[in-house]
Amino acid sequence: QVSQNELHWFHQDSEAQMKKWQQEKKENRENLKALRSTAKKHSDTTERYLKTIDDKEKQYNVCLNTFLETSNKFANEKGKLEELIKKSQDDSQECEKRAVKAEVSVLQTWKETETWKLKGSIFKAEGNLRLLKALS
Repeated sequence: QVSQNELHWFHQDSEAQMKKWQQEKKENRENLKALRSTAKKHSDTTERYLKTIDDKEKQYNVCLNTFLETSNKFANEKGKLEELIKKSQDDSQECEKRAVKAEVSVLQTWKETETWKLKGSIFKAEGNLRLLKALS
């Protein structure tokens, strides 16, 4: 009978142990399920973030390329405009030189004309003087 009692106690202990293990197993399964769900959510979130990052990186590259193209285009235009400005300045200086030469030429011509007029007046005056001397 002692053995029977011990066997009965052993059975009770093993059933209690079994229930405890089954409860732990159930809790572990629920925890595992929750962890898998959380891992899935994190994985999905990570994928969304990676896709967003890729999209933003593509947009950034498009904007960067557009900026670089525009910058190069404006740099080229700036160079062309600087060349045109230099050429225009050179042309302007050349025109000023020609204008000064033309003005000098006009003044020299006017001087020569006035000189000839004065010489003509001198010759007339000398002729008149000679005529007056001859008459007196």
